[in-house]
Amino acid sequence: METINDYLFKYKNYIFSIGFASPEILDSLQSFEIRESDVFLATYPKSGTIWTQQIIISICESAGDLFEYQNNHEKMPWLEHRENREDYPVRPSPRLFTTHLRPAFMPPGVKDKKAKIIYVTRNPKDAVVSAFHFSQICDRLETPKSFEHYLENYLEGNVSGSSWFDHIRRWHSVGDQYNILFLSYEDMIGDLKTAVTKICTFLGKNLSEEDVEKVVEKSTFKNMKEDPKANYKNSLKKGDFMRKGQISDWKNYFTVAQSERVDRLLQERIGDLSLKFVWE
Repeated sequence: METINDYLFKYKNYIFSIGFASPEILDSLQSFEIRESDVFLATYPKSGTIWTQQIIISICESAGDLFEYQNNHEKMPWLEHRENREDYPVRPSPRLFTTHLRPAFMPPGVKDKKAKIIYVTRNPKDAVVSAFHFSQICDRLETPKSFEHYLENYLEGNVSGSSWFDHIRRWHSVGDQYNILFLSYEDMIGDLKTAVTKICTFLGKNLSEEDVEKVVEKSTFKNMKEDPKANYKNSLKKGDFMRKGQISDWKNYFTVAQSERVDRLLQERIGDLSLKFVWE
């Protein structure tokens, strides 16, 4: 473990927020026993994580899966976080987990048991703008000096979650080794009902048309922002986890040169993956 500053540490070439994970917990995941019914949501930070959490939880609840927990943070806890981990092994199925981890940190049983993984991407320009704002309100993260300074650290991978490019590459490169559904934040914005239907099918949940519509309604940005069980508002001392929920906010922050630089890095770092990103 290498302490980078008061907010970040590096372990096995990945950067974490201090207090959000620890080497001991990360190592323990290698022996964490997996069930075939387990469901994991994997994302790079600020890529629609709590939004997709809400969708998955709402689908499971509509299908009759009962959760004796007060909010989404407890219903679908972080795999790498230290809080309440002692109850993970004994939770009733289906167990739902959220993670920002790369594949190498995941319990080996996820692959062996073919537990389900939903991986959500977001275009990096909007993701970095969202991360920049989040760093200004989260006491676990250093307040950025400026957007320009934060963008440099982000593109170099010197932020919590390390490199966006590496995260995307590593998950997409091993997709055939897992039982995984790839989605994008932008597709979910464009057609939420279709995204909900895809997740239902992937999870094997046969919901009625009426129930699908209810999940969609519960998962709109407006309703989630007002739902204390879903919006994580109590997790922050100031500000909101949910800020805008839009595409193309990056245009309000990026210079032409910065935008072109990200375009070049996309081609250099993950161009061979043939991924398409929606920018507006």
